[in-house]
Amino acid sequence: MKREYLLISAGILLAITLITIFVTASKSRKKNLKKQLDDLYVRFNSVKTVPLAFKLNKAQAMARRNEEMAASVANYMGKYEETEKHINDIQDMLNDVDDNMGSMKYKEALASLADVSAHLKDCENEVAQIDDFLEEFSRKESIQREYSSKLKEKYRVVKTTINKNAQLLSISYEGFLEKLKECEELFSSSEEMMYSSDYGSAQADLEQIDQNLEDIKACANAVPKLIKDTKGVLPLMLDETKRELALTRQRGVYIEHLDIEKKLDDIENDLNNDIKELMAARIDGIKARVSEAKDIINDLNEQLADENKAFKLARETNDRAYGHLSDMEKVENYVRIAYDKDSARFGLEDLKEFLKKMRENADHYRLEYETINADLSSALKPASTILEEAEALDRQIEGDMKSLYSYKNTIDKSTDGESRAFTQLTKLQLVVSEVETKLREYSLPAIDDSYKNDLKKSRNYIARIRELISQIPINITELNVLLDEAIDFIYKFYNNINNVVGMGIMVENAIVFGNKYRSTYPEIDRELSKAEFQYLNGEYTKALKTAISCMETLFPENADEKIMENA
Repeated sequence: MKREYLLISAGILLAITLITIFVTASKSRKKNLKKQLDDLYVRFNSVKTVPLAFKLNKAQAMARRNEEMAASVANYMGKYEETEKHINDIQDMLNDVDDNMGSMKYKEALASLADVSAHLKDCENEVAQIDDFLEEFSRKESIQREYSSKLKEKYRVVKTTINKNAQLLSISYEGFLEKLKECEELFSSSEEMMYSSDYGSAQADLEQIDQNLEDIKACANAVPKLIKDTKGVLPLMLDETKRELALTRQRGVYIEHLDIEKKLDDIENDLNNDIKELMAARIDGIKARVSEAKDIINDLNEQLADENKAFKLARETNDRAYGHLSDMEKVENYVRIAYDKDSARFGLEDLKEFLKKMRENADHYRLEYETINADLSSALKPASTILEEAEALDRQIEGDMKSLYSYKNTIDKSTDGESRAFTQLTKLQLVVSEVETKLREYSLPAIDDSYKNDLKKSRNYIARIRELISQIPINITELNVLLDEAIDFIYKFYNNINNVVGMGIMVENAIVFGNKYRSTYPEIDRELSKAEFQYLNGEYTKALKTAISCMETLFPENADEKIMENA
């Protein structure tokens, strides 16, 4: 009995243990399934709460004016609808799991959980893909609004700068205010477009604002210089050019070919239009036109200066040509008279045709001179052209002058050669006569035969010169050569004779002075006798040296002075 009781107790205890184990295991299993289900609900709610519909509506509004973007959004709208259906299916599956859990069908619930997790993972990927696409539109909107904020700050800075420099901007200030007003209108327009989700149009407005602000900044930097040029520099340049134009006309200078007045009118018209553009704060092309206008005015001033200079030079050149023409006529007359007088005597070439041509040329040049003078007075021809004509006339006259001077020099050379020959012949005759007189006057005891031959040769030179002078025609070249030889020889001969006579006289003076001391000094007597012997033999240099040396023994310091005093 007791044993049975024990067995029953053990069985009951085993049953209770098994029941406890089963109940504990069942609770653990249910808890685990509940945790998995809760995790799935968290994931499901994360997917379900993504505001895809709102983002899609916004994307549709933003892509409304862009066909490519609209097509892309439509494609994702289809994906969204599929994803919504998928989400609803998952909701149903989760409801089934809840039912199984409530009915304690844990095995079926566990199988459903795995299936729900797989579907939910696919759905998460679908939602993430759609959301990434739609997020790009939101990002563009954020960037656009940030861009708008930056432009508003940029607009504020530009407007402050314009107002601060109102005086410097002068006539353009009102135009800048109009441009700023346009920017304000574009800001309002962009805000309306963004509010209505027309982000494409809003972006276009913002980009236009940015461009306008950059234009305003660039224009504000350029306007002060352009105002200075258009209101000050260019008008002053135009006035100066007009004044110089009037003065040039008063001088009688022809300038119609330069078309200056039309060019100045064109510049003034452009200048007036540019000032209107500046008043509207528009500068397109003004800088280039101003620079071109300055260049044109400077060119016109240079052309005016060139024509004035050419006019002055033309008159000076024509007057110089006239002076050369007068000289030409004088030289032509001189050559004509000299040729008629001396052509036969000097054997000149026939110049009749040449002189006739020179006379005709001179008459033609005089007509040219008068024509140029008339052109200068009429102001009907460009001064530069007249200058070329005057320079050409002067060159022609100078060319003829060279030819005339060449013949004049030939004639002058011939007549001068003859005159020189007569003059030098007279001088040479006097020199030879003086040599003969000295030789007779001083009667030196001995004269070298060479001196006699030189005297004879000198007389022959004189005779030959007389002969050449008397010839017709005169050979001037031969006469000049002979004359140069005669002058060189005769003057050398004259100097030699003077030296010989001078030495002879000095020897005589030294001997006369030494005679005082012969009786007192035997050696003086001996040396003087030697000097006398040399003197008589014609050795005048030796005799002088001997006599001087002899006297230096008595007067070592001043023998020469003593001899000269005694002489």
